[in-house]
Amino acid sequence: MELSLGALLMLLLILFYLRRGNPSEKEKLTDPDAERGVIVTYSKHIPGYEVKRILGPVESSSVVPLEGDYPLELAEEATLEKLMDKAKNMGANAILELKMEREEHATHIKVVARGLAVVI
Repeated sequence: MELSLGALLMLLLILFYLRRGNPSEKEKLTDPDAERGVIVTYSKHIPGYEVKRILGPVESSSVVPLEGDYPLELAEEATLEKLMDKAKNMGANAILELKMEREEHATHIKVVARGLAVVI
């Protein structure tokens, strides 16, 4: 039995998709945070997804001394990573209504992140 190159490529493509199966919800996401297993948004919902369970509020914070050259952006990023880890430990795969705040004090700045941990 002879197969043309086109038929062989089509067969390989079909086998690839059958072996791979349907893409999971995680694979469908384009959000870079999805690789960590937690989607973060300022919104109350994520288009295309339904909130299945609300786990509750989640909060994290970091402190940056005013003296020194520690960039505030790194503190914000570290605070967000801690928030995502806390939500993941609660069983969440998304955080809705993210709020990032800076509290300025005499000797330091406190970065606080808050959100609602949910399962989508």
